[in-house]
Parts: sequence; C-alpha cells; structure tokens
Amino acid sequence: MMPKIAIIYLTYNTAASAHDIPDCLRSLEAMDYPKEQVKIIFVENPSLNGRSRPTIEADWFPKAGTTMPAMEYISNEKDVGYAGANVVGLAAAKAWGADYMYLLNQDAAVDPAFLWRVVQYAELNPNTAVMQSRLMLKQTPEQLNSQGNALHYLGFGFCLGYRETYIPGAPARLPVFYASGASILVRLSAVETIGLFEPSYYMYHEDVDLSWRARLAGFDVAYVEDSVVFHHYEFSKSIKKFYWMERNRHLTNLVNYEWRTLLMIAPMALVMELGTFLFALKSGWGKEKFRSWFHLLKPSTWAWIRSRRAAVASFRKVRDADLMPLLCGVITNQDIENPILSNIINPMLNGYFGLLKRIL
Repeated sequence: MMPKIAIIYLTYNTAASAHDIPDCLRSLEAMDYPKEQVKIIFVENPSLNGRSRPTIEADWFPKAGTTMPAMEYISNEKDVGYAGANVVGLAAAKAWGADYMYLLNQDAAVDPAFLWRVVQYAELNPNTAVMQSRLMLKQTPEQLNSQGNALHYLGFGFCLGYRETYIPGAPARLPVFYASGASILVRLSAVETIGLFEPSYYMYHEDVDLSWRARLAGFDVAYVEDSVVFHHYEFSKSIKKFYWMERNRHLTNLVNYEWRTLLMIAPMALVMELGTFLFALKSGWGKEKFRSWFHLLKPSTWAWIRSRRAAVASFRKVRDADLMPLLCGVITNQDIENPILSNIINPMLNGYFGLLKRIL
C-alpha cells in the first residue's frame, strides 16, 4: 500500500484567491495518487478580506471521498504566518497518521503525477528528509521557478534556474542546498528528530532552516525533477519581506553554524551588512534594516538562540566543514543582478569563500 500523505494547503484570502484556490484544487482532483491515502488539510490564517473557508467547504468538501481526498479545515484565530500555519498542519497530519506531509502553496497547481513521483523517490531514498518538486512558473510554464535552491555562505538563499527555459536533465550550475517551501515533501519520521519550522520566523527562511537542520542531522535534501508543480511566483521587493528575510537570515546563521565558522565569516559578514544597509537606505527600507538589528540586540533573542543551538547540538552529526561544498560563494538571481554585484561583490565574496573552505 502506498504511504499516507497529508497535503498541507495554507489559505489566506486575497484578491487572487478566487482564481488560485479553485485552480489548485482542480489540479489536485486530477492527481493519480490513490486518493484514499491522501488527506488535504487546509490551514487558514485570518485576512482583512474575510475567510476562504465558506466557499471551499461549499464547493469542494462534498467531493471528499469521491473525486477528492478526505479533507479537514483548520481556521487560525490569529495570523501565525507561513511557518506557524504549517506547524498547525503538522499536528493534524500526525493525528491522522500520515507518513509524509506535502507543503503546497495556495497559488500553485500540480501535474497529475507530482505526488507519486516524489513519494516514489522518498521510498527509494529512506535517508532523504526533505524533497522539492520541480517548480515551473505558472504564468510561463516553459520556464523554471526553481530546480532546488542555493544557499550563499552568508545566508542568502535564491532559486536555481529561475526564469530559465527548462531543459530536461540539465543540471543546476550551483549545488542544491535547500528545498523551496512552496512545494516540498517532508518525511515525518525525520521531523521527530529535527522538527519542522520555527513558528517565530513567521515567513521567509524557514525552509532554509529546515533543510539546514536536516543536513546537520545527517539526512539528505533532494530535488526531484520529474515531480512537477506550477507556481505563480513573482519576485517581490516589499518592505515586509525585507525585514523578515534579513531578521531570519541572521537567526538561521547564528543557530546552525558552529561558533568557529561564525568567527571565520564575520569579516565578510560585516562588509555585507554595510552593503545591505546602504541598499536599504537607497530603497527606503532603512527602518526595516534597523528593526532586524534591534531584534538581535534583545536579551530574549539571545536566550532563544542559545536554546535553538542546544537543540541543534542534540542531533548534529555533520560538521560545517563537510557542508561547505554544498554552499556557494556567489549570489545569482535574474531579478537582482547588476554590474556592481557581478563585477565587484561576487568576486570578493567568492574569493573569501575559497579561503574559508581551505581553512575549515
């Protein structure tokens, strides 16, 4: 019998929900995985636009157990973000007895074979804890959204292959370090060891942290090319995003790196802090950058960091030096590339990375 899969589908009512949610659910209705082995767990954060729940329950719950899998709806009383809502979904998945949970974005649609292909990979690779499907851009389906994600040694994460035309079998130019939270299968037995997401992250970088912890515990993280999901992704340059990404980038580094590594990267990290601060000032986001720094100055933050580092130490099997080949020394993304980044910043960062790998 095929493993039991809980699909965790977060909902948040926006102007696009009226199109995105039915589009995604129609694609799930067409999937060819045994529906009796699947449960869709909706987890909704409140929105100023009201709830999506009444419409979903009216239009889709009557199909549960026939053309659709079983369904459950959880409405959060407060907005706990992407990270917190998925933790709520995890509890429901465990209660149902799932073997795996598949995290799926609201604005995605799936290929009919997406689930059994990634589950087949998981069953053949029992040491793999986190697996990402191939993400294609929904608005331009021949182009990649992500064929796995790369992580810079200073904690900057970015999609591999973004906006490139997909070529079957073509490898990514940089190593895959982490799986994008928009479409991942997570082995629940591994979650018992490493946990899922840290709820206080709210949004952004929680997927980096999950894959990093999985690797430190000795698990593998994989990109499964023949499992396909279409994602309506657009690069967002928002103030809210900038704060959470910078805040959570620092927290992830401070929790998962060994102290020796943090000391080694400190000189280049300070240089990049100056660079990101100047960028924030130029973009009108200086206040958000200050907020991310102020968060790090709180005694409660450092108590949290110590607690998280102790948790990671309890299951760590892999040293930082062993993970260096999976990190990268350059930052590449078509939406942020410019001559200064390409000709000055990246060569400087990459040169220091080469030195770091030799010393570690």
